[in-house]
Amino acid sequence: MKYNLILVVIFFIACNRAEPISDAVYGLVPDVADAVPIEAVISEPQHYTGTNVAVAGTVHEVCQMDGCWLMLRSIDTEDGLRVHAEMDKDGEYQFTVPKDISGRHAIVFGVISIPEEWAEAHYQEDAPGPRPVLSMSAVGVRVSPEESS
Repeated sequence: MKYNLILVVIFFIACNRAEPISDAVYGLVPDVADAVPIEAVISEPQHYTGTNVAVAGTVHEVCQMDGCWLMLRSIDTEDGLRVHAEMDKDGEYQFTVPKDISGRHAIVFGVISIPEEWAEAHYQEDAPGPRPVLSMSAVGVRVSPEESS
């Protein structure tokens, strides 16, 4: 009887073990060891403009129409990076993100540029607010299942 009880307890513990929740991936996400914090990119944009880079920060806004762009910021600043999904040759988005990921930590992968005034007008219609310092044409986004702290 004693051994049966022990076996039942072990079985119950084994069955209730939750698998760790992994990050959600949208688009192509290369295997990158380190991502540059958004604060570093904002403070020295000349070092990152025009190059492929992985940038880490907090998602503050997401396109509520298609999930085709997001704003990546640090928790305590309005300065940010507008990340838009790269388009294919037919003008279709390579990926989109869920519309409810604001507040989560994310790593974005792509090429950073200074946003053009004409291109920013589209985003301002959907989510008016401070114009971002930089933009990124992203090939992929990795989103943590947990909110940034």
